Amino acid sequence: MIKKNIKKILSAIPVAFVFLTTNVWTHEYKIGDLKIIHPYILKTYSGARIAGGYMKIVNTGSRSDFLTAVKIDFAKTTQIHQIKMRYDVMLMQEINGGLEILPNSLIELKQWGYHIMFINIINSMVEGETHDGTLYFEKAGAIKVIFNVEKMGFKLKHDN
Repeated sequence: MIKKNIKKILSAIPVAFVFLTTNVWTHEYKIGDLKIIHPYILKTYSGARIAGGYMKIVNTGSRSDFLTAVKIDFAKTTQIHQIKMRYDVMLMQEINGGLEILPNSLIELKQWGYHIMFINIINSMVEGETHDGTLYFEKAGAIKVIFNVEKMGFKLKHDN
């Protein structure tokens, strides 16, 4: 009896390791040469008017593509932004012409970097909810995705 329990415990260790070291709930999409990894939004507090959208985008092709727009139904406006430091001051600005995804590379949209701004959101973003959206790329075209609402502090750990 004890040997069986020890075997069960030992056999569970690899599963537990994978569970604890990866984001089990990541989801991916593919369009053309692009792979979109786990689009997500961070939870917002009641009364928030903006939210941020994040993901990783991998370009396996031999030419650049551009994320040109994002459409959703829970905000009046969406913009693709970047944050830059200039003279020890953090500046956020909209990217005109789209966000370039270089060939054979990965770009991560994350806090304090490139991200999608959802402006004038209709409701607070509640952890565990999902929201439909569409990403528009200059060459690959449009793809429907689901944005998961994640807890504050969430970071995508999926390696590529």
